[in-house]
Amino acid sequence: MVRKSLIMLALGLSSLAALAQDQTGKVDWATALPPYAQQVAQPQKPRTAPNHIFFVIPSYNVAYQNQPPLTPHEKFMEVVHDTYDPIGLSAGAVEVLVLEHNSKDGYCSYGNNWSGFGKCYASALADGNISGFVGDYLLPAWWHQDPRYFRLGEGSVPSRVLYTLTRVFVTRSDRTGQPVFDSSQLAGSVFAGAVSNLYYAKSDRGFGLTASRIGIDLLGTEIFNLEAEFWPDLRKIF
Repeated sequence: MVRKSLIMLALGLSSLAALAQDQTGKVDWATALPPYAQQVAQPQKPRTAPNHIFFVIPSYNVAYQNQPPLTPHEKFMEVVHDTYDPIGLSAGAVEVLVLEHNSKDGYCSYGNNWSGFGKCYASALADGNISGFVGDYLLPAWWHQDPRYFRLGEGSVPSRVLYTLTRVFVTRSDRTGQPVFDSSQLAGSVFAGAVSNLYYAKSDRGFGLTASRIGIDLLGTEIFNLEAEFWPDLRKIF
């Protein structure tokens, strides 16, 4: 798990360092934020994003700025679709099999046998269920925040990369359509990281490892945002 975390961190930081600047080395913060008020005042014909990024990663919670707020039921169904998508579940199993194993501790420190694999996979599913239910449904419904990633889809590459980074901490208010601090997602990540101490192996418990899991979850959100933002462009190219 630590090895995977370092790989993800290196990829995320290198992508941001390489892309989040223009020819002068500066970022235009004004173009890094979407025109929420304009989109709400002048709605266009809704456009939908692909249900899977790279044909594998579930992306039911990707949308455009001009789509109306979700009802609590719609927020719940998006969590269900994302969490229990058959392709996503299969990809998660492959990820555990390949990336979460080392010869010394086995799968997530649960051992090298199939029992260890099963426990590791179940832990990953529990992480996703808890974080998704709390951060993408329960708190967004309560605090009237939109759990979706709203794809910018236009502008320079640096401004779009910067936009994806801001969306880790910024979302849209259901009531006003304006940007607000994404307290729902952050609280969901913290809650899931804390609860995971109840079922993770003893070697993966503790305050430091919990904080690390929260940071990895937020980094994973940024990587997902990058994939969601540029995947439709890549599909057109390839």
